[in-house]
Amino acid sequence: MEKGEQMLAQIEQGKKFLQGAMPAVMEKFNDLHDAVFQDGALSTKEKRFIGLGMALALKCDFCIAVHLKALKALGASLEEVLEVCSVAMMMHGGPGMAYSTLVVKLWDEI
Repeated sequence: MEKGEQMLAQIEQGKKFLQGAMPAVMEKFNDLHDAVFQDGALSTKEKRFIGLGMALALKCDFCIAVHLKALKALGASLEEVLEVCSVAMMMHGGPGMAYSTLVVKLWDEI
């Protein structure tokens, strides 16, 4: 199994555990997640691009994988994703570049 698939499986497994351990908290978290990523003044795709940029800045491997999966499902191109990476590099310097290499690796694995 590729790293991207492993990361996605690991986060899903963890979410299932948390759902069982603290269902009220996870229900509210999932409701917030669903509300945030609905189309509004910004489209779901635009919000996912923002999420990817935030994940790059926060250096969250799992978040990067989750947002990439969602963006691919929404029809995002690698070119669009790399533009998000360029903003992360400009705003976050070396770490933005380093985590952008993870994006490139995961793009084909997810």
